[in-house]
Amino acid sequence: MIVCGIELAASEARLVILDGAKVAYSHVEVTPRKITLADDGNQEEVKAFKDAMCVFLRENHVQKVAIKERGKRGKYAGGPVSFKLEGLVQLYPECGVVLVSPQTISAAKRNHAPVAPQCISKYQHTSFETAFAALD
Repeated sequence: MIVCGIELAASEARLVILDGAKVAYSHVEVTPRKITLADDGNQEEVKAFKDAMCVFLRENHVQKVAIKERGKRGKYAGGPVSFKLEGLVQLYPECGVVLVSPQTISAAKRNHAPVAPQCISKYQHTSFETAFAALD
C-alpha cells in the first residue's frame, strides 16, 4: 500500500510517501517535499494549493493519506490555516484520508522502531512517522 504521511505546520503540508507494510516498507523519494499555501485569504491561492495536492497524490498513486492529528484547543492546538489545509486535503476523492493521533504514532514507534531514511529532511520526520503509523 502506498501511504502519504502529512504534517500540517503553519501554512504548509510536509509530505513523505511510504510503500509496503509496517514489517517491510520502502521510502519513495518525491518532489515536492512540501506544498505551501501562500495566502489563505486569496481564493485562487487556496484553489492552487488544493490542485497541487491532488496532482501530487494522483501522480504518486497514493492509496491512503494520513494526516497527523492536531489539538483543537490548548497549548498544542493547531492554527486556523492548518485546519483549512486539513479540510482541503480531506476533499481528495481518489483514496481514503485518515487522521492519525499522536498516541497512535507513538505506539507504532514503540512497537516497531522504524528507522527514518537518511534522505529525508529533518522537517519531514513527523510526516514519516505519520505515514508509518498508517501502514498496514
